[in-house]
Amino acid sequence: MGETVLRVKRNEGRGDIKTAFIFSCPGQEELKSGLLLNGQTGKNLDMMLTILNKQRPDIFPSTNRYDYRITNSSEIVHYKAHDNRTEAKPAEITEPENLKRLKEDIAGYNCVITFGRCSALGTESIKNDDECKDTIFVYSQHLSFMSLNSSIKTDINGNPIERGSPDGTYRRIEVAAWKILDRITASEK
Repeated sequence: MGETVLRVKRNEGRGDIKTAFIFSCPGQEELKSGLLLNGQTGKNLDMMLTILNKQRPDIFPSTNRYDYRITNSSEIVHYKAHDNRTEAKPAEITEPENLKRLKEDIAGYNCVITFGRCSALGTESIKNDDECKDTIFVYSQHLSFMSLNSSIKTDINGNPIERGSPDGTYRRIEVAAWKILDRITASEK
């Protein structure tokens, strides 16, 4: 008998906000709550939104993640105890029905931020389609501690971020936020 496929659907967000976020797939915390980004990654997104909102309130008008459309490149739940994975497989993401769902999830959004390689795989497959031609797609690294800690070693001023420093997470998220802002500005030119 095959494994049970568990799914968690998108977060609708407020209709007046035309920015959407795409992550990889829901995990154990999302399955328990039924809410996307229910764990630490969601808290990190809220922290990032405080930075983005101050700089670009036209694109990021709220500091609450649940005010935005949030979806995943796959809506199938993955976590170690369930299927020994924490990411969707590329074939799962690029499956035609899934790409159709992903396009429907972001239809009508002006700016879509993809977090992590798996989310980018989904958007790379659809961003040139007619339905997406007016959408700004911006890639960011994933907001998990593992991704932030392994890839961001200095703050926005070039100062080293020591592992375990009390403000290290904020300083890393600030770097990632400014990369997003720079990419949005570059795509608007």
